[in-house]
Amino acid sequence: MMLILQIITGSIRRKFIRVPVMGIMLLCSQSLSGQNNLALTGVASSSGNQSNDFAGRAIDGNRETVWFNESSEPLKWLTVVLPGATEIREVRIFMEGVDTQPVQHLAVQTFLNGRWENQFQNPDNQQTEVVVTFERTLLTDRIRLALEGKGAVAVRELEIFGDQYIDSTAIEVKKILVNQSGYNLNKPKRFTAPGVPDNTPFLIRNQTTGKAVHFGKVHQEAGDFSDFNPLSSDEYVVLIDTFSSYPFRIGPFWLERVTYRNMIDFMAGARHYTGTTDNIRQLSWAWRDGDFFNWALQSLIAQFLSNPEAFIRMERKLSYRSNDSFSNKYKGKWGSLEPYDDNAPDIVKLIHWDVDVKITQQLEHEHQKAELAHFLYAYPYLQQWLPQQNFDMVYAYLKKKWAKADVVGWSTSQYDKSPEHNLLSLKTKLGTTKGELPPGHTIMPNLMMYEVAKKQNEADADKYFDAACRQMEWMIANLDWNDPMTTKGQRMSEHITMRAFAYFYRQYPLRAPEGLYEKVKDWAAVMIARSDNLWDFRKYTDDGDWVPAGWNEPGNVLGFPACALAAMTVIKDTNINNALNRLVWSHFDNAFGRNPTGRHFSYDGPSEIEGVDLGWYSYHHGGVGLLEDVRFVFDGAPKTNHYPNHPEIGNLGWTEGWVQFNTAFNTSMAYLAHQDTEITLVRNDKKTITVRLKAPLNFDEKKWDQIKLEIVAASGDTTPVILDEEGEYSQYFTGSIKVKKGRNESDDDVLQVKKHDTLRVSYGLGYFKKEATISLGKKSIQKEGKRILHKNKGLPVNR
Repeated sequence: MMLILQIITGSIRRKFIRVPVMGIMLLCSQSLSGQNNLALTGVASSSGNQSNDFAGRAIDGNRETVWFNESSEPLKWLTVVLPGATEIREVRIFMEGVDTQPVQHLAVQTFLNGRWENQFQNPDNQQTEVVVTFERTLLTDRIRLALEGKGAVAVRELEIFGDQYIDSTAIEVKKILVNQSGYNLNKPKRFTAPGVPDNTPFLIRNQTTGKAVHFGKVHQEAGDFSDFNPLSSDEYVVLIDTFSSYPFRIGPFWLERVTYRNMIDFMAGARHYTGTTDNIRQLSWAWRDGDFFNWALQSLIAQFLSNPEAFIRMERKLSYRSNDSFSNKYKGKWGSLEPYDDNAPDIVKLIHWDVDVKITQQLEHEHQKAELAHFLYAYPYLQQWLPQQNFDMVYAYLKKKWAKADVVGWSTSQYDKSPEHNLLSLKTKLGTTKGELPPGHTIMPNLMMYEVAKKQNEADADKYFDAACRQMEWMIANLDWNDPMTTKGQRMSEHITMRAFAYFYRQYPLRAPEGLYEKVKDWAAVMIARSDNLWDFRKYTDDGDWVPAGWNEPGNVLGFPACALAAMTVIKDTNINNALNRLVWSHFDNAFGRNPTGRHFSYDGPSEIEGVDLGWYSYHHGGVGLLEDVRFVFDGAPKTNHYPNHPEIGNLGWTEGWVQFNTAFNTSMAYLAHQDTEITLVRNDKKTITVRLKAPLNFDEKKWDQIKLEIVAASGDTTPVILDEEGEYSQYFTGSIKVKKGRNESDDDVLQVKKHDTLRVSYGLGYFKKEATISLGKKSIQKEGKRILHKNKGLPVNR
C-alpha cells in the first residue's frame, strides 16, 4: 500500500483536489499528471562510503536498482541536487529497511541558512512506499531524504515532481550590467554582457554631449574600459547595438564618495539600545543581531587607522547618552567607561560604544575578548578623545580574561562552536558556513596584545607572539585552499583569515613562519582560477555551487575585497596582484548591480546611494536586527541558482540585512584606503621640501580640499605642512615647507634641521601607516632628488 501524505510549507503556487481513497486523504495536483520525474535531471550524493554513482541508483528511474546503506550511523541520508531553482510539489519514496521492513523514521528536508530543515517528517512510518504531496510548493534546488534507525536501509527510487521556477514578477534585466553608481579613476572598470559574442564592438557615450568617447570589444561576455579615465562629472553609458547600460559616473574616489558617510550612519543606526530603536533584542550586545562574531570593533578601528582624515572631517551627528537617561531595564548594559570628548569623530564614538558594552557586560567569548585587543592597540591614536581610564580598564580586563577557557552564558548564543575560549590555545576547529569560527581569528589579536604588553613592560609579553606563531604554523600546514570551507565557506568572516596572514607577514617579516609567503600565493592561485567567468566572480567551488547553497550572501561578496587586498600586500608578483585587483573591483561592482539580477544589494539603494538605479527586490520586516529604518542595509545578493545567468528566477531565497554584512564591507573599504595611500618626500633645493600625498579624500569636485600633515626631523623638530588638492578631479595633494639648519623660535613655518638629518612624513596609523623618509646628506639628496624629479617633469613620483 502506498501512503499519501499532505504537508503545508513554502508559498502557495497551485490548487489541489482532495480525493478520499480507502479512508486516506489523497492529494492530487491538477497539473501533476503526466509530469516528468525531475530527479532524473539531478545529481545524487549520500552518507556512507559509496560513490555518487552508487547513490545515483536511487534516481535512475529504475526501481530494480537500489541505493543501499548499512553503516552503523543512526542517520542515513540521500541528497538530490537539481539543475536549478525548482518548485517541488511531490516527492515519492520507494524504500525498505532490515528484512524488507519499513524505515520507521523518515524526513524530507530542504537546505536554508546553512542547515537542513524538515519540510515533512514521520517518526512512526509503517510503509515502504510513501508519497509526500506539498499543498504549498517547496522552492529549492535540493532535497534530502533523511532516514533514522538501526540497521541497513535501501532506497529503490526517490522521485521528484514539480516545475522549473520562474518569477513572473521579475522585471527584464538590462543586457549590459555595470556598476550602477560609478567607477573610480585609474581602477579596473568592467561590465558583463551575457550571451554577447566575442569581438562584438561596444562604445561608451557621454550622456551630456551625446558623443561616443571610448570604444572596445567584448571578450568572454565582458567588456573592459579600465583605460577610460575622463576628468568629468558627466554620466556615461555602455552601448552594444541597440542595448544600453544604466548610466554611471567616474570620479577620483567614487566608491568612497557614495559610501563613507553611509557606512557610519549604518553603524549608528544598528546600535543596540540607542540606535533607530530602543528595543532589547536577542543575539545582541553592542549591535542588534550582531551576535558574538560581528567583527564590528575591528572594522571600525581599521577604517579609522587607514584613512583618519576622512573621518575626522565628517560632520558630528552622535552624542553620548548615559543609561541613566533610559529606563531601569538598561542598567548594566553600558556606562563603565568614562565618556568620550564631545568633539570626537563619530567613528570614535562608535568605537567607544562597542568597547563600553563589552566591558560593562563583562563579555567573555573568545571573539569578544579578541576584539578588545584591537582597541588597546589603537588607543594611542584615539587618546586625544578618550580618557586614559578607558585603556586602563580594558587592559586590566583582558589580562584577567585572555586565557580564560570557559565563558559566562550571556556572552554566547546557539551559534557558538568554540571548544573553549583561551586565546592562547591552538585553534584547529573550523566554523560552519554561518561564519562563526574562521581560521586564524586569534592571530591579529595576539600580535596586537604582544605589542601592547611590551609597551606596558610585561615580562610575559612573548606568550602572545608565541601563540600567534603556533597558530600561523598550523594554518600553513593544515589549511587546504581547495576546500571551500577554508575560504568562501567562512561566509562574511572569510577576511579574518587572509588578513591574519598579511598582518603577520607585514609586521614581522623576519619572524614570520616558514612557508607563509608561498601559502598566500597558493591562495591567490585558487581564487583567480575560481573567478574565470563572465562576472569575474569568485565561485564557492570549481565546478559546483557559485555561492554556499541556502544562504543570503551579501557579506562574503562585500568582504572578499579585503581578502584580496590583504594578499596583495604580501605577494610580490605583479601579474598575480593585477589579477587580484581586478577581483577587488568586480566584487564591489557585483554589489552595485553587475550581477545576474542586475540589482544593487540594498533595497533602498536608489534613495540612499548616489547613482543607484535599481535596488534589491525586497527587504526584511522585523527580524532580530530591526534594520528596516537603518540607512545603507545590504539586504540581499544573488543565490547560487541565479548564476551563471538566470535573472528570470527573480527574488529567490532569503532576504535580510545583517550587521555582519556591513562590517565586512567596512573592512574592505579600510584595506582599499590603505592600497590607495601613497606618500613621498622630495627636496627640491637646499631650502624646500615637497610632500605629495595620494589618499581617498577628494570626494567632491566642487569643493577644494586641504590636509595638514606633520613633518618630523630625526633631530627633534616637528612642523606642520599644508597640502592642497592638485585639481578638482585629482587624487593627489601637494605642499611644501622650508628647512633651515639651526634654530630660530620665530620661524614657525620652517623645519629646523641638523646636518645629515632625516625627515619623515606619514599618513595612516598603526598597521596601515605609510611613511616617506628623506636624508639630508649632500650626496644622497642630489642623487635621489635629481632622479625622482627628472622622471616626473618636476613633480615627485609616487612610491
